[in-house]
Amino acid sequence: MALPPQLLPLIAIMLLGHVAVSGGRMASSLFALQQGAGEPAVGVIVGLYSVLPVLFGLHFGRWCDLYGSRRVARGGLLLILLGILLPAAWPALTAIYLGALSAGAGMTLLAVSIQNAAGAIPLPAGHARVGVFGWLTLGHSASSVLGPMIAGVMVDGIGFRAAFGMLSAATLAALVISRRVPRVPQAPSALAAPRAHLGWRGLLAEPGLRRIYWVTTANAIAWDAFSFLGPVLGHRAQMSATGIGTMIASFAVGTFAIRLLVSSLGHRFTEWRMLGMALALVSAVWLAFPFAPAGPALFVLPFLLGCGVGCGQPNVLSLLHRYAPPGRSGEAIGLRSFFGNASGLAVPLVFGATTLVAGVWPICWLIAAGAGSAAAIARGMDSNAPAKTGRERRGGG
Repeated sequence: MALPPQLLPLIAIMLLGHVAVSGGRMASSLFALQQGAGEPAVGVIVGLYSVLPVLFGLHFGRWCDLYGSRRVARGGLLLILLGILLPAAWPALTAIYLGALSAGAGMTLLAVSIQNAAGAIPLPAGHARVGVFGWLTLGHSASSVLGPMIAGVMVDGIGFRAAFGMLSAATLAALVISRRVPRVPQAPSALAAPRAHLGWRGLLAEPGLRRIYWVTTANAIAWDAFSFLGPVLGHRAQMSATGIGTMIASFAVGTFAIRLLVSSLGHRFTEWRMLGMALALVSAVWLAFPFAPAGPALFVLPFLLGCGVGCGQPNVLSLLHRYAPPGRSGEAIGLRSFFGNASGLAVPLVFGATTLVAGVWPICWLIAAGAGSAAAIARGMDSNAPAKTGRERRGGG
């Protein structure tokens, strides 16, 4: 589908905001290592980015429904700016830790609000909304490469303070563009909903939403597990550091490539169909990892895995806007963010401990089983053609 003009500022804001956060995460990690804090400090820094989103992710989405996406997006950008400026003004580990907390919360606020605003963009008849989220997540994939690259060049060339300063400039640019975030009016039915139906329990009471959350959690686990196990698999195959880096880059290329195609695929397949095919591919890749010899297989499999998990977010976001109860799309997205951030926190800890006892291969097969069950759920939802819910009842999405 053609790129809707209302989507351009949203892509720019997400790209600039995530450039600042991904670059700041790398610069903060390098600073901790340079100060002699060691790898445990890096683990703490990375974990702190997810702490507040796990605790308040559902509230972040609810704020979008109550106060509008534009105000929440600006609040998120201000928190990112604070998280980047703190270590620039006070280059110390304490500032790095506080900055990680602030920037992590800000990025989740920004992502939830922009995704909610994108879901409200009116589309011509016959256009699949998944294409909108394909374009939006493509910008996120690009910023995952640009942020660390910019931070690395600035740190090597000028220093840490200059790196944080450059990243704060990206956030300021996003704040200027945030004036073009469309206002998403709240549906009156959200205010009139019985209290028992509010909160995460009310969302999970919807059978369609329960299935969406299981699918997105399985997808997030498969993604986060590769972030943790990818270097381990490469090391066990006796690959060089350059080889391991290339293997991880091939995964990122896969996520970028599939998001280029999601828009056109949305005209041929339903979201459930795409999720079923993607998760079946994810399951097959994790099943194959234990048997993959060193060499080309360890570059092809990560690329295919990137294609599989990269297909997940655009389709899940499209489904959430369709299935969410009236006026609660932001809250539904916030709950998805909670599951994603919880996976980011738990997977390295749980799987790291498990590898000490059982090794790597049982974990690969466990992830494959989870992705396979999610693929079966997605295929079942596609085959059963469930009754219309949420926005479908209102004629939207």
